[in-house]
Amino acid sequence: MGRLYLYSIFHLNLAFSLIPEEDYTSIIENSYWPLLELAEEGIPLGIEASAHTLKEIERRDRGFVRRLRELWEDGSCEFVGSGHSQIIMPLVPAHVNRWNLEIGNGYYRKFLGKRPHTALVGEQTFSKGLVRLFREAGYSTIIMDWSNCYRYNQYPKRLLYYPQMATGIDDEIRLLWNHSIAFQKFQRCIYRELSLKEYVDFIMSHQEDGEERAFIVYGNDAEVFGYRPGVGVSKRGEYERVREVFRTLVSLKDVELVTPSAIVEHFTGHPMAYRSINLESVETPIVCKKQDKYNPLRWAVSGRDNVHINSACYRVYENMRLLEERVDEQTLAPLKEALCELWGSDFRTNTIDEKFLYFRDLMGWLKHRTERLLEKTGPKGVALGRLDSPGVERIREPEAAEELTLLMRPPFIAVKTPSVVRREDNLLTVRTPAVEAEFLENKGLAMKSTVFTDASASPLVGTLPHGYYEDIQLGADFFSAHLIHIAGDGRKTTDLSRTTPVVEEDETLVRVSAEIPMDTGTLWKDYRIWKDEPRLDITYKLRVKGLAASSLRLGIFTFIPEGFHKESLWYETVNGGTLPERFYLAGHTIRHDEPVNYRVSARSCLGATEGWVRVGDREKCLEIWTDKAELYSVPLVHYRETDGNFFFRIYHSVGEMDETAWWTWRGINRITFTLKAHKRHR
Repeated sequence: MGRLYLYSIFHLNLAFSLIPEEDYTSIIENSYWPLLELAEEGIPLGIEASAHTLKEIERRDRGFVRRLRELWEDGSCEFVGSGHSQIIMPLVPAHVNRWNLEIGNGYYRKFLGKRPHTALVGEQTFSKGLVRLFREAGYSTIIMDWSNCYRYNQYPKRLLYYPQMATGIDDEIRLLWNHSIAFQKFQRCIYRELSLKEYVDFIMSHQEDGEERAFIVYGNDAEVFGYRPGVGVSKRGEYERVREVFRTLVSLKDVELVTPSAIVEHFTGHPMAYRSINLESVETPIVCKKQDKYNPLRWAVSGRDNVHINSACYRVYENMRLLEERVDEQTLAPLKEALCELWGSDFRTNTIDEKFLYFRDLMGWLKHRTERLLEKTGPKGVALGRLDSPGVERIREPEAAEELTLLMRPPFIAVKTPSVVRREDNLLTVRTPAVEAEFLENKGLAMKSTVFTDASASPLVGTLPHGYYEDIQLGADFFSAHLIHIAGDGRKTTDLSRTTPVVEEDETLVRVSAEIPMDTGTLWKDYRIWKDEPRLDITYKLRVKGLAASSLRLGIFTFIPEGFHKESLWYETVNGGTLPERFYLAGHTIRHDEPVNYRVSARSCLGATEGWVRVGDREKCLEIWTDKAELYSVPLVHYRETDGNFFFRIYHSVGEMDETAWWTWRGINRITFTLKAHKRHR
């Protein structure tokens, strides 16, 4: 048989959403120290921890960190990094990701004497824009789960057994594989749900005659051995089982246990190693571990009121970006560290009350601190839009209603040239030199069509009527700019009801608005159609009394096939990195919006961490932008091809359901989407 090299990474995480602080000491004793004892006995483990977890350990047990440092120094184990906090990098702005990695490196040097060169991707959630950030932070290798990378990319299966090169936008980085099935098998064996023989048979099934290979034994939480998160009880003897498993593996013929970096070094020059591959795909720009129910929406718009948590983080982030030019690094450093902690993934899932209250207290302090510093260092005021946004400003409200002219005298009214407003047969038409828009009065002012005249003579977004597609699965009306709410019991509510719009105008734009009663509350919808630029804005203001965890999507835009060239059609956005990630759609099927099962309402999303997503072809580009500091949302893409045509829609979600969803909305929430179109210069 060929030699099989086995490695492991145990993830230490005291920020774990279900672990109270009072249990930290017992976890260090019962779940962490046994790992160091295994290393002392000659089992070369990989041990990963955020700097935040190292700090918490150091506060309670300095001897642990000291011994970890010694064992790493003499090669008995290898420390793997991740940053200051465990954050979902594709959902977080690049500047925060940089801060998180830099701050983490500082603490690693402080506690361990050096920084690691191998990083475990947080929650095994990856986008290609992250490669540059890891490289900039000094990492040369990342660890990422195999299953969902392979699912859509369909590499040769043998690549699983060798380190590869993960391709970024303009860079690449060495890659070691994690494996969800492998770490779940290991856990089952330790819990005695799987016999030792069955487990060994599984491991040895990855060995091949005449071929050297590497395979990961374990790449997940350390706290699940010797302790039960959520139950809070110690489990004596489980690390004896871990020891038994490792000793059994060591005793096998042609099997060797090594550290992760030993794999990287050993397979240098191997013909199956270090091939440049994509981990992401058109279907899943953000790749996660495990099954579809475990996807980035759980940290984005599900969990414990993640929409408002993430909105608050973005607001403080904008304050800090302004402060970067006004205060010194010594003043800013603790604020950066606090924000990295607040963006931690474990505040966003099954978070216990203790940790949720801590989040609110820390957020309150950081918000107050940044606002006071802004007041002291500059003129009072609010920035008009996201920093680094692609040229879009937040719209100012008119100072007085008297500045607007009411134009509700049907059926045809000419206004100050060159704007025209027409009402006829439930259709409201607004034409300016830059935009021609039609709205359906009997369907909640849904967009019938929108033409940006500088970019295209054809509508780019709008409504596709029932019967447009021959495929019966698409036998419905597909609107744009509406709202869809699906409650936990499956009841569906939309805003597609009859409206009485109000039309107003000033020197720069035409405004169309309506109040729409809904079962869930009241929606105010407000369009602004600009005269001097190819731009349309839509604001949703939703008032609810008690909206429980559910699926809530708005900013829904259906793309008109006649407006685009199918073969060159693409979408792009930024997912936690510094550069856009572009994906060409021809030949693919994307279903982010579809439920996984009755408990999980969607499959995936984009990070859109700079607030925008673009859709274009070889001639034109349409940009949809929103301010995540006003109300956080994430885009969901649906694309399929049928009968030589295509169906393409982008939803923006502000709420989804899964096993972590536990939120209730009361009061008013507001969100604005800006559409801008332009021709592309080839």
